[in-house]
Amino acid sequence: MKDIVLYIGIITGLFAFSCKNEKPVDETINLEFTKQYEIDNWENARTGLLWTLSFLGAELKKDSLDHAILRRDSTKFNLDLSKVGFSPKALNALVGIMDSLKHTQEYTIKNSIDLGAFVSLLIGSSELYYKITDAESDLSIKLKMYKDKEPIIFPVTNSLISKHTRVLKLYTKGQVADWLFIAEEGEGNFLNRTFKAKGFEVFDIMANGQLRFSIYDQNGKLISASPKDLSEAGKPAKCLWCHELYIQPLYTTNDSISGFISQESFQELVKELMFKLSLYRKNLKGEIDFSKTQDHSFVERLYIGYMEPSLIKLSKEWNIPLPKLKEILKNKRTHQHAEFTFFGDIYFRDSVNNLAPFIPSVMPFDIREGSKK
Repeated sequence: MKDIVLYIGIITGLFAFSCKNEKPVDETINLEFTKQYEIDNWENARTGLLWTLSFLGAELKKDSLDHAILRRDSTKFNLDLSKVGFSPKALNALVGIMDSLKHTQEYTIKNSIDLGAFVSLLIGSSELYYKITDAESDLSIKLKMYKDKEPIIFPVTNSLISKHTRVLKLYTKGQVADWLFIAEEGEGNFLNRTFKAKGFEVFDIMANGQLRFSIYDQNGKLISASPKDLSEAGKPAKCLWCHELYIQPLYTTNDSISGFISQESFQELVKELMFKLSLYRKNLKGEIDFSKTQDHSFVERLYIGYMEPSLIKLSKEWNIPLPKLKEILKNKRTHQHAEFTFFGDIYFRDSVNNLAPFIPSVMPFDIREGSKK
C-alpha cells in the first residue's frame, strides 16, 4: 500500500538521492510560516515544528532548534536539520526529501515551501516517516532481538480499534529502549486457538523518549496503514495523534481469560511502564517538555491548517491580497473543523488547489488514514 497521493517525485527523489549525489550536501531548507487564524503566531508554529522533529527521532538538546533556525523575515526562515540531533541515516533521508522539494515549482518561485506542507509530508507519508525513523522493513528483523524473551499477552475481547480479534503482546523487560509493544489484528477465536494474525501494529521507544510506530501485513512486511477491514488504527500519523505520549490503558471492559494477564493487572502494568517512561523522559533534559501534554496538538494544527486552509492562510501562502482572493474563492464551499473551531471558515485544499498560482509542493492527501486505492 503506497501513499501515492503525494507530490510525484518526492519519494522517488529521496531514494535516488543516496545513489547519486555529486553536489555538496545541503542540510537546510527554507520554510514559510503562514497564519491559519488571526491570532495564530510564530510561537505556536515553532512548538509544532519542535514536536514534529521530536516525533521523527531528533535528540533536540536544549536550545538546539533556535540554533537551527535562521529567520529571514517575519514569515520565512531557514532550517538546518544537521543541528537538531538526527542520526546520520535519518539526516540522509531528510536531505533527500528536502532536495526533492527544492526542485518543485513552488520552491523555485518562492524559494521556500509552507511549514504546514513540510510537516504534512514528514508526518503524513508513512514511507517517509519509516525512512526517517529507520523502521525495520520486516517484522521478523525486529523480533530477532526478542527471540529468547516471553511477552506478556493480553487478549482484547472488547476493542475500540479492532474490527475482529486483537491480541496485545508486550515485551517490557530491561531498559525503556528495550521495550516492544505489538497489537496483532486478525480473525478467529483466541480461546479455541483459531485466531490468525493478519496485521501487526507495533511501537517501541526511541532514544529521545518518543514512541516509534510501524505497521506490518500478515507476512510481516512493512505497510503504510492498517487494513481497514481489520482495524481503525490507520497510519503511524494516526497512532501519534491517538497515543500522543502514552502507552495506552484500556478504555473498555474485557473478559478475563484463564492463563493470561487480567485487565486489572494489565492496567497496573501500563501505569508502571508509564512511570518508568516518564522518569526516562525527565532525565533527558532536552528541549521537549513532556509535561506539556497538549503541545503535540500544535503539530496537528500545522498539518490540518495546510490540508484545510483558511482564507487568511491562502492569501499569505499564495501572495494574493485578501479581497481579491475572497472574490476568486467566492463559489468555493467552506466548513469548520470539528476540533479546532477557532480556525473559522476553512476550505479543503483539494477544492481550491487548481486556483493556486503555482503547483503546490505537497498535494492533498489524508494524513491519518491509508490510501483507499
